[in-house]
Amino acid sequence: MTRFVQALMTWARARRGLVLGLAAIVALASLVPTLRIRFGTDVLQLMPREAGAVDAFETYLERFGSLDALYVYVEAPAEASVADYGEYVDALVVALRALPEVRRVDAGRLDNSRDWAYLTDRQLLLLDPANYTEAVARMAPERIPAQVARTRDMLAMPSEDLKALAQRDPLGWLELTTARLDGASGVLRLSPGTADGYVTSDGRAQLLVVHPTRPPFDTAFARTLLDRVAAAERVVRGQFTAQWQDEELAPPRMDVAGGHRTAIETETLMRGEAISNTVWSMVGVLALLYLAFRNAWLVVFGTLPILLGTLVTLALHQVAGVQLSAAATGASAMLFGLGDDGLVLLFVAYRDGLARGLTPAEAVGQLGGIGMSVVLGAVTTAATFLGLWFVSFPSLQQLGVVVGLGILLTALFTLTVLVAGLPGRRWVAHSRDLTLPGLGPWVTRHRGAILALAAIATLPLAWGLPRLRVDPRIERLRPSTAGLALESEITSRFGLAADMYLVLSRGSTLDAQLQAHESLEHALSGTDGLAHAGPSVLLPSAGVQEARRRELRTIAPRRAAIAADVDAAADDLGFVPGTFAPFRARLERLLDPSQALTLEDLEAHGLGDLVGRFVRRDGSDYLVATYATAGNPAAVAALRTHVAAHPGLVLTGLPLVNAALAARLPRELAWGLTVGALVVVFLIWLEFRAVRPTALALLPTICGIIWGLGALGWAGVVLDLFSVFAILMFLGIGVDYGIHLLHPTLGPDGLDVSRALSLVGPALLLAGATTIVGFGTLIWSAYAPLRSLGLVSVSTIGAALVASLLVLPALVRPGGAAR
Repeated sequence: MTRFVQALMTWARARRGLVLGLAAIVALASLVPTLRIRFGTDVLQLMPREAGAVDAFETYLERFGSLDALYVYVEAPAEASVADYGEYVDALVVALRALPEVRRVDAGRLDNSRDWAYLTDRQLLLLDPANYTEAVARMAPERIPAQVARTRDMLAMPSEDLKALAQRDPLGWLELTTARLDGASGVLRLSPGTADGYVTSDGRAQLLVVHPTRPPFDTAFARTLLDRVAAAERVVRGQFTAQWQDEELAPPRMDVAGGHRTAIETETLMRGEAISNTVWSMVGVLALLYLAFRNAWLVVFGTLPILLGTLVTLALHQVAGVQLSAAATGASAMLFGLGDDGLVLLFVAYRDGLARGLTPAEAVGQLGGIGMSVVLGAVTTAATFLGLWFVSFPSLQQLGVVVGLGILLTALFTLTVLVAGLPGRRWVAHSRDLTLPGLGPWVTRHRGAILALAAIATLPLAWGLPRLRVDPRIERLRPSTAGLALESEITSRFGLAADMYLVLSRGSTLDAQLQAHESLEHALSGTDGLAHAGPSVLLPSAGVQEARRRELRTIAPRRAAIAADVDAAADDLGFVPGTFAPFRARLERLLDPSQALTLEDLEAHGLGDLVGRFVRRDGSDYLVATYATAGNPAAVAALRTHVAAHPGLVLTGLPLVNAALAARLPRELAWGLTVGALVVVFLIWLEFRAVRPTALALLPTICGIIWGLGALGWAGVVLDLFSVFAILMFLGIGVDYGIHLLHPTLGPDGLDVSRALSLVGPALLLAGATTIVGFGTLIWSAYAPLRSLGLVSVSTIGAALVASLLVLPALVRPGGAAR
């Protein structure tokens, strides 16, 4: 293998014009698709791939979730009420409904956007047994007068819609239906509207739910939508500015949240992160290289392999139609930190050859050993990054592929393009000698003290490992944006449940699933601390509807008597004659024994978005959901038990997803570390073919894990999922330092470790420093998971670098080699 690497470098040097020309062509061909690279904004990419609760939760987010809705949030100033801005809100609703990008606007009020009459005429089918019993009791002659008297307040209100509702419902059946529809699940209100709409309990804020014509994550459409919404709001605001000034009202706050805003903000964040991480990493790395060598060629030309590797990698992803995730925005910074190791090592060895009187061609002809060290280091590092493909997080998988492929391509371009462009004697003569002849002997003289200090430091740092805490919650992986912060505010202010449990099922027969969910709701009824709402609140199963129709057949003959009793009570109470004529007109429909509720009819009457929170079509299948909130561990346990007793139902929700991640994280990390370590050990042994140097090469990695992570444990750092898997990536990075130091000591012509350290040690120090700078830029990232990944990487790489320069050579006997 070493001979092949040497032959490749010799060929590249001999055909330097051809190699550099091909490099220019590759760079230009890669630049165009790279400039068109797109960033994926789908939050589902943050979810792991796993059957069970995690997969079911992802299905819910994709099919049932609120990702497709745009929330328009109107808030009155302090000490004011949103009711003072009712005309403004009404005008805003009209303006939003007129937008071509908007399918419908749900203001939470009684209006003509939904055919509530269809639902209220069948409300007796929707009532649970207790409320149905109460509804029947209110039809008794002795109960009717009291119920009719309660309608006075509604008839006295200024809203014509509410007056009409009172005339249609003098027995108060709607309040029974509303209680059933609202439930206590935290689902956005399902009741047939109110006078105020979706208003917070303090009366200061109101919510409008906008349903765009297209889903989010198409950022071009999302930008158009938000621009149109903003323009419409400005026009409406202009209509009321003078009125607010006259009434001495401060203007209200209007803002939007939802998937469309999240898509735009996430893309902007990721694009900015990709650029800033790359620029700052490149600036830091180039500055270190110049300070070390004081050679302009190295700064201008030396980073070309990294740029080519990055460009080709990104271009391949763009051509393949892959959108980069938030995690992959740090890939360029990592490549700049990792890709210059070979550059430094080759340049130092090449300069040393020229200093010994060799010609440039002869100096390149002696780079085979260093070249093989570069290849082995690149392969081990790439292997651990590519190993992320086997974890279940798509974003981490993509990060691993981007960095792993980039490292391999950078190594290839380093052995060809860099070697082809190595300068002659005149350029190299102006560069600084990076060798430190006294470093090796110094370590040899103090090897006892170095090993003692290393042992003393290892014990307390190892004690810090158990103190390292991991928070695997999926929420920690979400970007931090203003839109997501507003969503959290909306969730809190409108009383929506943040930690909701979901029960999902899938099947080709809808009624069978409705029956299963009704059976579950029946089993859950009466459980302390557990509130739930299933599809039966809008769409009972055929069996439940037939049972209710049988009961209605016994009541239907009394229709005329019930209507007469209502009219008599109204006369006695002094109501205007005919006040409840609308009730008499609809009573026949209410008590119709042939009435039915179907999914198709609900959708046809404008109620599809409401029933769609419980039932969704997915190809030839139906997806059905039940919602639940649990107030204590016993309620959660009861929910788990009852769901498990119903085959075909799957319990999920963010609390379960987080619990599943916490349970599987040790397994997956242990598996990844084991497989990664075995691959790295095998690759090292394949080159060294001896146990002792293979074991010694692993020492910096072991020290990096114990010292770096132990220090973070003592510092109280909390890791997330990304930073945990940074440990897996570090396996391939930390071992490179041991490989580069020990490789020159092998073979019959191998150097003693003291000489190798004096020659390679400064190059390792520089390579490690540039790697730390590359990963260190991530610590200031606006994306929290990249920050934690950068922190773990810097601490472990720094510790491994110290171990490779001091502890590793101190372990090798003086004057000896690692073999």
